[in-house]
Amino acid sequence: MSDLLRKKPKKIERSESVVPKSTFSFPETTVAHQEKVVEVPSEKEKSSIKTKKPAEKTTTVRVSVAMKHKLNALVTLGVADSVDQVTDILFDEYVNNILSKEEKKQLELILELYRSKLK
Repeated sequence: MSDLLRKKPKKIERSESVVPKSTFSFPETTVAHQEKVVEVPSEKEKSSIKTKKPAEKTTTVRVSVAMKHKLNALVTLGVADSVDQVTDILFDEYVNNILSKEEKKQLELILELYRSKLK
């Protein structure tokens, strides 16, 4: 008797596939401008980008939502295949272009300490 009180759900009727009225595309000027800005990586950079690292353990890092969106935007642009690779590229650029020789030595010592803790 309780089955009589329950309303049976209505079946979903299929309709025509929806076609957008307009589509979005980048203006030709921005595409041409982006092509001019892209630099060809040197042979050393190509070899470092293509080499696959052995599978490492992963961890999480807390960043702001805005930073997460920025990193994902760089991945979407095709700068790298993953956020991990983007951060690796940014880290390498920072170390090579901004840190002094003394700071680089300190960084290497600290990284060596972290590596020794993992073993």
